[in-house]
Amino acid sequence: MNINHLWLIVSACFVFFMQAGFVCYEVGFIRSKNVISVAIENILTFVITTLVYCFLGFALMFGPTHFGIYGSDYWLLSHLSLSQNPLGFVFVFFELMFAGTAVTIVSGSMSERTRLLPLLIAAVFLAGVIYPLFGHWVWGNLFIDQPTWLRQIGFMDFAGATVVHGTAGWVSLAGIIVVGSRKDRWDATGKLIKLGRSNIPFAALGTFILWFSWFGFNGGSLLEFNDRVGLILLNTNFAAASGVVGAILTNRFFIKDHSYMEAIFMGALGGLVAITAGSNYLQPLDAVMVGFISGSIVAFSGLWLEKLGLDDAVGAVSIHGFGGAAGTILLAFFAPLEFLGGQTRLVKVLVQFAGVAVNFLWAFGLGMLMFYLINKSLGLRVSEDEEEKGLNIVEFSDIYSWQDYLKMTHYESLTQDLSGKIQVQNQLLQKQAKLLVETQEQERVKLARDLHDGVGQSLAALKLQLGMIAQKVKSEHGDTMLSGQAERTVNLAAETIEEIRGVLFNLKPALLQEKGLSASVEILLQNLKDSRGITFAYNLLAPMPAWEEAESLNLYRIIQECLTNILKHAEATEVMINFSKLTSSLYLFQISDNGQGFNKHEVHAGIGLNSIQERLRMLGGKLEIITEEGKGTTLMMEVPYEY
Repeated sequence: MNINHLWLIVSACFVFFMQAGFVCYEVGFIRSKNVISVAIENILTFVITTLVYCFLGFALMFGPTHFGIYGSDYWLLSHLSLSQNPLGFVFVFFELMFAGTAVTIVSGSMSERTRLLPLLIAAVFLAGVIYPLFGHWVWGNLFIDQPTWLRQIGFMDFAGATVVHGTAGWVSLAGIIVVGSRKDRWDATGKLIKLGRSNIPFAALGTFILWFSWFGFNGGSLLEFNDRVGLILLNTNFAAASGVVGAILTNRFFIKDHSYMEAIFMGALGGLVAITAGSNYLQPLDAVMVGFISGSIVAFSGLWLEKLGLDDAVGAVSIHGFGGAAGTILLAFFAPLEFLGGQTRLVKVLVQFAGVAVNFLWAFGLGMLMFYLINKSLGLRVSEDEEEKGLNIVEFSDIYSWQDYLKMTHYESLTQDLSGKIQVQNQLLQKQAKLLVETQEQERVKLARDLHDGVGQSLAALKLQLGMIAQKVKSEHGDTMLSGQAERTVNLAAETIEEIRGVLFNLKPALLQEKGLSASVEILLQNLKDSRGITFAYNLLAPMPAWEEAESLNLYRIIQECLTNILKHAEATEVMINFSKLTSSLYLFQISDNGQGFNKHEVHAGIGLNSIQERLRMLGGKLEIITEEGKGTTLMMEVPYEY
C-alpha cells in the first residue's frame, strides 16, 4: 500500500509538471504580443480548477452515484473516510491534476483574441460541471465500487483520451467557433495567412516536458505500482514517436503548402493523447500503430478545420479532440481479446464509437451553450484595436510589448505590388514631413525678423526718447514725481525689449546649435532640477541620430513641452527620460513621471498634447500615451530618421 501511495503521488507531480509544458508549448506557438496573457491565464485557470474541482467536481465525479449519472456526498472533500479506499486524499490529488490538464487545454485554443475574465468563468463550469459529470459516467467506479452507465455498457478509456482530452478538445472547438478567428487569419480570397510564432525552440521544450509528464499521466492511472508500469511507459513513448512519423508522412504526401515543423509537434502530442486510452492494454507494436494512425488523423483534422475557417491557435482541437477520439476507437481494433470484457471486437468498436459520440455531444453541446451565454452577457472577444496591440498590453499594460507594438505598427511598413516591386510608403511621408518642417522654419525666421526689425526697433527708439524726456524733466524741474514716472516708463520699455530678446532666443536656442540635442536636453533637465527640486533620471540608451537643424529644434520643443506639462499639471516628484532606438530607422523618446496621471479618454486639451502631437506629425512621428489616474503618465514618441 505504501509504494502505491508513493507511485501515485510521484505520478501526480509528473502530471502537474504538464502545466509548465502547456505554458512553454502555447507561448512558443503564439505571437510575442500575447505571451504574457497566455502564461497568466494558465496559472489562474489552474488556481480555479484546484478550488472548484476539489470542493465540487470531485464529488460529482467520484461520489456515491445517483442512477449512474452523477455523484454526491464528498462536497468540500468531506466523508472521504467512509469510502474505505486506502488511497484517500492521494487519489484526490492525482485526479485534480487530470482536471487541471483538461481546463488548461481550452484557454490555449482561444488565445490571442479572448478576454481573460470570460476564460476564467469558463474554467469554473468546465472544472465544476462539464468534466466531472462525463468523468463519472466512465470512471465513477475508480474510488468506490459502483455502476455508472458508460462503464456498464463496456466503454474503455484507461487514462483519459476521451474523458480528459476529448472533453477539453470538444469544448475548445465550441470556444473557437463562438469567439471567431484571429484578425487577418485569412485574406480576402480565403487563403490562410501565417501569423507567425514567438519562439519555436520554446515550443519544442514544452513538447518534451509534456512527453515526460505523460509517463506519470498514463503510468499513474494504473493506481498501483506493478510489472505493467513498464509496458505502459514504453507504449506511451512508442506512440509519441510513431505519431510524429505518421504526421510528417501525411504532411509530405497529402498536404500541400504546410510546413512539416508543425506536424512534428502535433504528431507527438496526438500520439500521446491517443495512447492514453489503451496504454495498459496494448502491446508495443500495437501502440506504434495507434500512434502512427492518430498522428495522421491529427494532421488531416488540422487541415480540415482550416478549410472550415476555424482558427485554433495551438492545435488543441486536432490534438486532443480528434487525437483522443482516434485513440479511443482504435483501442477496440488493437486490444487483445482478453481485455474486451467478453464483447466481440465489432461490439467493442460500436461501444467505443458510442462513448466518443456521447462525449462530443456532451462537451461540445454544453461548451457551445456556455460560450454563447458568456459572449452574450460579458463578451468573449477583445476589440480589433486591442487585438492588434496584443493582450500583453490590453490585459497587463506591459511596457516592452508597447515598444514591440510601436515597431510593428509604425508608418514605415512596406507594401509590395502585384509585379513584386516594393513601394516604400514612408518616402512620401518623409518628403511631406520635411516640407512641413521647412515651412515652419521659414515662418519662424519671418516671425523673429518681424519682432526684431519691427516691434523691437520701435521699442528701442521709444526707450531712447523716454530717456531723453526723463533727463530733460529732471534737469528743468528737479527730482519730481514726473521724473520718477518717466524713469519707470524707461525701465518698463527696457524690460519689454529683454522679453523680446528672450522670445527670439527661445525661437532658436544657441545652445542647441552649439552642443546638439542630447546635451541641450541634459542642461534643460539640470536647470529644472535646480529650480523645481524634481528628481530627473536621464538615460541615453542609444546614440542620437544626426538630426537636421529643424528636426532638432522641433524635438527640443517637444521634450520641453512634455517637461513643462509635468511641472504644471502632474504634481510629480520623479521623472525618467529614456532615449533609445527601436529600429535602424526609428528612434524612441520615452518620458515617464510618477504624478497624478489623467483619464486620456476625457482629457483632450489643456495639457499641451495638441502642440506635442502637431510637432510629431510634422516630423512623421507618433505619440502613444500610457496613463492612469493616480499612477503617473508615460509618453512614448517614435520619430523616424535617415541612416
